[in-house]
Amino acid sequence: MGPVNGGPFRSCRGFPRSVLVATELTQELTMADLAFVVTTVAVFALVALVAKGVTKL
Repeated sequence: MGPVNGGPFRSCRGFPRSVLVATELTQELTMADLAFVVTTVAVFALVALVAKGVTKL
């Protein structure tokens, strides 16, 4: 008889693999959202700088 948590769907920490995959997916989506927000802010800052430069002409 093998260990209780020794099934094919268990990780070494005792959590089901689906929980770990969901956690990793949530973290990945959070990082993608953060990258999108940072990129959007950078683009708007660049547009503002270009607009300020155009008004000086």
